Amino acid sequence: MREIEKNMKPKELKAYRTKLFRDAEQWKTPDRIPHYGNIVTWKVFDAGYTIDQAMQNFDIMKETVEVFLSKYPIDVLIDVGIRNQFNVTEAFGMGENGYYYYDKEVVGINDHAYCPVDRLMEYIEDKNKYAWEVALPNKIPDFYDKPMEVWKKTWDEYWKYIMFIFKMNKVTGAYGLASGAPNNPMKGTINFGVEEAESNLLGIKNLSIAARRNFDQLKEFCDAWNEKETKPIIAKILEGEDGPDMKYCFDASLIMLSQNILNPKQFNELYWCYLEPLLKAYEQKGKCPRIFTEGKIDMYADHFADFKKGSLAFHLENDDPWAIREALPNVCIIGGLTTALLGTATPDECVAYTQKLIDELGSEGGFILSEDKMLSYRNDCKAENLKAVCEFVSNYELKK
Repeated sequence: MREIEKNMKPKELKAYRTKLFRDAEQWKTPDRIPHYGNIVTWKVFDAGYTIDQAMQNFDIMKETVEVFLSKYPIDVLIDVGIRNQFNVTEAFGMGENGYYYYDKEVVGINDHAYCPVDRLMEYIEDKNKYAWEVALPNKIPDFYDKPMEVWKKTWDEYWKYIMFIFKMNKVTGAYGLASGAPNNPMKGTINFGVEEAESNLLGIKNLSIAARRNFDQLKEFCDAWNEKETKPIIAKILEGEDGPDMKYCFDASLIMLSQNILNPKQFNELYWCYLEPLLKAYEQKGKCPRIFTEGKIDMYADHFADFKKGSLAFHLENDDPWAIREALPNVCIIGGLTTALLGTATPDECVAYTQKLIDELGSEGGFILSEDKMLSYRNDCKAENLKAVCEFVSNYELKK
């Protein structure tokens, strides 16, 4: 880390780091390229623990984050240990019925289907009612037969989880870590009907089938979701203040995944017709969302070609950053570092590649360094490689 940053107080450092992101996404050459840490459970291994140890003990999880931040001068960390409610769900006896699962080395997600296609409209009409009367009893057969002591134990664990979140806010504040994007759906974290269907209702397999066999029902659901969920967000954006919210590095966080299983016609009718008005609203108000394009987005790059510079930032996973820059010279690129490189190369090779990314993609703005995958597995990265990259990027000043 440069001396100028070492001498900053935490709040000052946080504001400075936030400006680095805002400059880069607005195509202004920042003092240095910011580093968005796309790192999740890898930091548990780096601190000398296994996944189950960290997931079951908030003190250990807190330690893993503190160890990580003390070793790696990173600007934003996508996960600071709070994506962990296992103690809550396990207190309720969910066991194998849980959405997530974990062992010593892995955290995974079970593909699931909690809502059949013919009940999608029932879900959108009253999500809470559907959850309490249909989804939860189906997921947990004895849901309404749980004794009071189980409910009390679950509440106690939930309260401990909330307190843990407050503790981690203090930890990240002490290290001057910048905030990625708002969590409030009306401000930042946004989901679309087709993504809700994939992640929470149908699952990947059943969404793929429904897009082909039950297109009209899926379209009806997506239209209803747009009316009830997306349009109010757009209205809120347009009613709000112009320009970026400088409390955050980005004005919103969106995750795109279902485009990988949709053909172009399906993408246009189930996704783009709702996504475009939202992105245009951000553009109109001078704001910039971060879009994590899981899988690939190159097939639909032409859809984003007409947006103004400074209004879109793509966090790439499997796309080649140079190819996306050529196809979309208007879009800020986040990414570049691959797990293949970080997990197998030498520190010198990682630094040389990082410099190439910065010099060729970020010398005039429009680039933010990050890992392509969420670093989750032990072999995703060598500690010496990440340390070398972090130290290099935190010291490599750009010429203006």
